[in-house]
Amino acid sequence: MNDSLDNKEDINNSSRVYSLFYSFFLIPLMITIFGVLFFFLFEILTYEEQDPQHLLNNIKSGSLTKRWQSAYELSNLMKDPDKIPVSDLFTNQMISMYEKSIYDDNRVRIYLALAMGQTANPKFGSSLIKGLDDENLENRIAAIKGLGMVKFSTSVDKLNNISISDSDIQERLAAVISLGEIGDKSSEVYLLSLLEDEEPNIRWDSAIALIKMGNISGVYILEKLLKRNYYKNYSNIDENEVNNSMLTVLALVSKYPVNSFKDELEFLATKEENIKIREFSMKILSEHY
Repeated sequence: MNDSLDNKEDINNSSRVYSLFYSFFLIPLMITIFGVLFFFLFEILTYEEQDPQHLLNNIKSGSLTKRWQSAYELSNLMKDPDKIPVSDLFTNQMISMYEKSIYDDNRVRIYLALAMGQTANPKFGSSLIKGLDDENLENRIAAIKGLGMVKFSTSVDKLNNISISDSDIQERLAAVISLGEIGDKSSEVYLLSLLEDEEPNIRWDSAIALIKMGNISGVYILEKLLKRNYYKNYSNIDENEVNNSMLTVLALVSKYPVNSFKDELEFLATKEENIKIREFSMKILSEHY
């Protein structure tokens, strides 16, 4: 009798274990598996090939959301030189899209300008220079960046004037950076005046633009940017930003190894706590000094 009761109790315990197993493990696992399968099936059914021509077609005839998202994806796609179409047809379509985008959502025009810039194709310069007259600030900044990326020398006079104007600081900064990318000697006198600008970023990028042109007048500013203590003057800059700034300047120094950087590099190579900065400084010293 007792054996029979024990067997029934064992059976009941086993049933409870299986019930718990199904309820808390197997059923949720099956739901998860089916959910993942459904997600991948949905992705396969809705996948659209992201090639440049397809994205241009979306910009031309898609919904508002589709247009600006496709322009954004195109600007990212153009960062890969292997994916940039070289045909005149594609170039002309891009130009046409950009010119028509003046009547579209600003995001479409912004990302198209950046996409054109990413190609580094100077054929886009004549269209981008028209963007400097846009009413929207972000549109103008995107056009300025695009002109710098395609190194459109015809735009230098306008960019020079923007750099010293009373325009928005971000617009002036974009002009300074683009002048450095273009590297036209006529910009030097403007950039030299900006080494004393009240806006720190303008001073810093003017020094960078000048050294790219072989002018070392702003080296003293770049030397400051290699001193960690210098950034204590700016409370809005955190440690990560300081590290990134120093690494950016070191990358510049590695391309333009002016002798006056040597003392700072030696200090960083021996006393700097950040390993990346210390190792990069050691590498520059061994290769150039």
